Amino acid sequence: ALYTLLSVKEKKPKHPLKPSVVPAWIDTFRVDLKANRPFMWFLISRMAVFMGLATVQQFALYFFRDVAGGTDPAAATTRFLIISVVFMLIAVLPAGYLSDRIGRKPVAATSAFVGATGILIILINQSVVVLMAGASIIGISLGAFTSTNWALATDLVAKGQEAKYLGIANMATAGGSALARLIGPVIDFFNQFGPNTGYYVMLLACMIYFIAGGLIL
Repeated sequence: ALYTLLSVKEKKPKHPLKPSVVPAWIDTFRVDLKANRPFMWFLISRMAVFMGLATVQQFALYFFRDVAGGTDPAAATTRFLIISVVFMLIAVLPAGYLSDRIGRKPVAATSAFVGATGILIILINQSVVVLMAGASIIGISLGAFTSTNWALATDLVAKGQEAKYLGIANMATAGGSALARLIGPVIDFFNQFGPNTGYYVMLLACMIYFIAGGLIL
């Protein structure tokens, strides 16, 4: 941010506008979604996938504690997240390269389905080895989706309002992360019907989020 502030020199408009604070603030959130329908579907898709990713991140510790077991669920959760991040970093550049060659949507949609596959693996088997394998697949999904999805966002934003629309895309990211936490009471509710049933419902919901995000794209 500091480098950008000091190095980027912007041209000043000849007749700069000086709107009052309230109208300017209202205009910030005024978006014509009818005229930008593809961008609207993009936002819904992005929110769905990030709901899946955020759910895994937020409830991983409880899952390791209650379902996977082990003597140190906190350490297991840390390993799970570290493996996810490592494979995310590995996937980012190849996914970006592929998106330049074959298109943004195919890579982003495929990465969402890859994330669903990682969740399915965890849903079937909760052994430590399988959980870490699932972590690597989810990490690949996260890296590929994030890089290509941002590229897709820059293709879809309204011309002349690029920064505004990218800001809205960030709101979809934050919104997905916030909505993901609502699954907590659902987990508690279904756990009443059987040991850890709520966690399996949670994983199923994550799969649905990923698949929906891919299909919407």
